[in-house]
Amino acid sequence: MRGGLLLRHAVIARALALATVVLVACTASTPPAPTPGDQARVSPTPTPTPIPPLKPAHSVSPVGSGVAASGDFRGNGKSQIALLEGGAGDASLQIAVREPNADGETFAESVWLTTGPNTFRLNRAKFAVADVTGDGKDDLVALYDESENKSALLVFRSTGSSFTEPEKWWDGESYSWNRARAVVAGTFGGNGHDAVVVAYQYDNFDMRLHYFESTGSAFTFGGTQGAYDSGPAKFDASLARFVVGHFTHTGGAQQLAALYQSPNARAKLLLFDPTPTGLALMNNVYETNEGEYDLGRASIGAADVTGDGKDDVVAVYGDADGSAKVQVFDSGNSFQPAGGFGGWASLPAGSACAGATAVLLGDWNGDRRVDVDALAPADGIQVRSNVLRNMGGGFKVTSTSEETVCPRWPLTGMPLGGGSASKRPLYVKIDNNPHARPHYGITKADQVYEWLVEGLTTRLAAVFQSKDPDVIGSVRSARMTDTPVIPSLSAAFVYSGGGPEELMKIHYDAAVVDRYIDLAPGYGWGYRVGFREAPYNYFTTYRNLRDALAGAPDGDQPVSIPSWNFLPAPATDSAAGGMTGSVDATSITIPYRDLFTVGYRYDAASHTYARYDDGVRDVDGATGAAVAANNIVVIQTEVHFTTDFGLDPAGNPKLDMTLVGTGNGSLFRDGKRQDVTWTRPDIFDVFTLRNASGEAVRLDPGQTWIHIVPKDWTIPSQ
Repeated sequence: MRGGLLLRHAVIARALALATVVLVACTASTPPAPTPGDQARVSPTPTPTPIPPLKPAHSVSPVGSGVAASGDFRGNGKSQIALLEGGAGDASLQIAVREPNADGETFAESVWLTTGPNTFRLNRAKFAVADVTGDGKDDLVALYDESENKSALLVFRSTGSSFTEPEKWWDGESYSWNRARAVVAGTFGGNGHDAVVVAYQYDNFDMRLHYFESTGSAFTFGGTQGAYDSGPAKFDASLARFVVGHFTHTGGAQQLAALYQSPNARAKLLLFDPTPTGLALMNNVYETNEGEYDLGRASIGAADVTGDGKDDVVAVYGDADGSAKVQVFDSGNSFQPAGGFGGWASLPAGSACAGATAVLLGDWNGDRRVDVDALAPADGIQVRSNVLRNMGGGFKVTSTSEETVCPRWPLTGMPLGGGSASKRPLYVKIDNNPHARPHYGITKADQVYEWLVEGLTTRLAAVFQSKDPDVIGSVRSARMTDTPVIPSLSAAFVYSGGGPEELMKIHYDAAVVDRYIDLAPGYGWGYRVGFREAPYNYFTTYRNLRDALAGAPDGDQPVSIPSWNFLPAPATDSAAGGMTGSVDATSITIPYRDLFTVGYRYDAASHTYARYDDGVRDVDGATGAAVAANNIVVIQTEVHFTTDFGLDPAGNPKLDMTLVGTGNGSLFRDGKRQDVTWTRPDIFDVFTLRNASGEAVRLDPGQTWIHIVPKDWTIPSQ
């Protein structure tokens, strides 16, 4: 059994030396006494001394499917907001900048960058804001997952009116993007350029702070030993939220703060202070009482909200009904929450998402007070803005009207319900021979793929993320046609053996290597059952698979999965979500060969499709529950025979399929059929569906069955 990505850097056994900033105090000279002639003149009206602009705060937060950031991107001493949005299925990027209007409550928006198709995948980037060129304008820095266990630091330089295409300033072989739990930036040294710090999680809860110094055109890496090393069993970075600021002093090198979840619903604030030998931990600066704080409900930022010259920690603390309290942990008062945990303001129900509201800080109206914009995700790329104007001791709230759509499971579109959307899915090969039916665990799959295999029979692949199915079976061998889909899921590939040619390619395929679990009997993760004949009797359990994954290098690390395009809630209008022009289709046939023909029957009461295998209703053998799919997707593409991966035991050639590019297909949803064009730029992307008018066709939340069939097949429906 092989597991996840393995960091192969040699550990550098020295701490990173950080230069501390030396502040130079300037003494004003005494003006000379005026001469008598000067006293006789009429003094002109003195020119008011301009009030220097407040140094803009830097903040970055994911929001929905995008990213929001604040900083001084124009270099004019004011704050702006950058909204980063991924292209609709074409792996492009758009960055729009919102400039505050004079009222400080509304914004004017302009596009600063649009990249071409297949150039940037937003879900594979973690951002920070920093002036890394030292020109007075804030830039965007992205730690980018280049796959194959490589990461890079990319810089989007601000020109003051646009962002440049990303420039690679550092290339990291064997640097696991998934282990980088936080990316922040600040002035930690004295060279005039901001630096980037990555909170990197090693095994056994050892967290190191990796330091990347900017030279103005590249980053120099301080080494894997880092500027700080917690040591084993000391720090779980998934329980921390990191921000940068001047927390215990008003100038000089900035500090790194971490709000950390302790047991028994406590939260404590940790400070990392720059020293000549690295970052030194100042522990237990502040700690809440037992049962007082659930950090999972909070989003945080840092800026000088109270106006005392030191930065405070600002939290938007959400409740289940979408309301929230905006709390200010006052650095000038030992980080005690100003006004208690009730905070400086409250957001009404439906205006925020607990733990998933972007906290953006800046001076929106030019009064030299730090304001907040709490952005909540709405449908698609929309956001709901909750502007909080700093009135001194409280915030004035102004909200837009978008309906919030809080984070959902990426493969079903269903509410997270306290789960983690970054949990690595399991992609399990399931036999579909009549002797292997009924399938066990199938109703708890988020998605099920049905694949043609040799002899034109079919096999299934069940993808499990949001639900735990207990028993899964029967598990069968791998196929090469699975490998182009697994990278888009960041999934572990679960199977039992396979042909030698296929296994050799899987073991060395860069897209799936170290992400497979072979359940062959010698590995001990599966077992035979007595109520079926071999080879249709090989089973496993969800617990076994999770244990196998946890024991693999990087197997249990969080992953970023691109979401399929779901409606925010099940459609009440069957024409919604790109279904205009669709036709009735309550009965569907997928015309596989005898014994494998699939039928679906739509049930209007439940808005789901019952599945029939060779005329028999498909049920879950583990629970007796009938399969009830919310969506049926048919992808038609080039399917051809090949001997590149050997022959099956019966001497049949194997199949290969084209799974990137574009082609025709159909979506069945809500008793309707919409014929579509599908697009998939790369194996890391999901299928995007569009109707004849070019409108995106969206799925209902729930389980989806996906059929990959030859492009010349006709799919009957009525």
